Amino acid sequence: MTDHTLFSKEERVLKDIIGKSQGQDIPQKIYHQLSKDYAKLLKQTKLLVKMSDKQQYQLTDLAEKINIKNQDLIHLDQEKNEFLGIVAHDLKNPLNAIQGSAGFIKEALEDLSKQEILELMEMVEQASRQMYYLVSNLLDVNAIEAGKMNLTISNVDLLTILQALIIHYKSHTKAKQISLNLHLSEQKYLILADQNMLYQILDNLVSNAIKYSPINKKIDIYLSKELQMIRCEIKDEGPGLSESDQKKLFGKFTRLAPKPTANEHCNGLGLFIVKKLVEMMQGKVWCESELGSGCKFIVTFPSGS
Repeated sequence: MTDHTLFSKEERVLKDIIGKSQGQDIPQKIYHQLSKDYAKLLKQTKLLVKMSDKQQYQLTDLAEKINIKNQDLIHLDQEKNEFLGIVAHDLKNPLNAIQGSAGFIKEALEDLSKQEILELMEMVEQASRQMYYLVSNLLDVNAIEAGKMNLTISNVDLLTILQALIIHYKSHTKAKQISLNLHLSEQKYLILADQNMLYQILDNLVSNAIKYSPINKKIDIYLSKELQMIRCEIKDEGPGLSESDQKKLFGKFTRLAPKPTANEHCNGLGLFIVKKLVEMMQGKVWCESELGSGCKFIVTFPSGS
């Protein structure tokens, strides 16, 4: 749009006013100069208005961002309070168990049999182990969210780790009369992974299957190769999960409807950590379940060489 079109009305008004005030026609040169100056003034005014609109938009945008940040801070504060409440609750019980057992041993040491002392010490050991797992999980969550988890990727045999876990949980499965069965068609299942993190992932999935399995049930673990991935399925015969529970399954501090069948401890962090670690190693993890029909956790990793 040209100046003539944009300021035509203003030019006519200016010409009329100046013409009337002098009682004569305005020389073309003076008129054009006045018109040019007036047009320039209007252009500057328009620019100022535009700048003001831009500043207003920037202020509005800044206010929205501040509001979002403020909501994030409120959410973080609520999460922190929830976090402290859960940690305090989860640490209270094992601390009470340790304190009670130690105090009882101290007061009744001479009257206790060796077997009774061993049983009390077992309670202390179990409570301290529970506290260790909680603190360890909290440190893992903090490291993951801070981006400070360091990976050492190499060829790792997934089968070897599963076999070690089956031996590790032998006494636990025996106590609950659970059979833990491994199904495979290969002698090795090499994947690209961090060995320590892989152990932590599989340990969590296997221990969860045991934890939520009723007495006298079975757990089946299937290993298979598909394309460039290694697939591991861990299927239990527990209570299964509702659709609502499945939606929040991998959340932080998640409390699900199913409860451990032998009063095992659960802090709601394990599967959150599992998902984060699996994704850090370019893998995937998900759950397939129907309420009343058990759970099947599937995890896949890139194949090794």
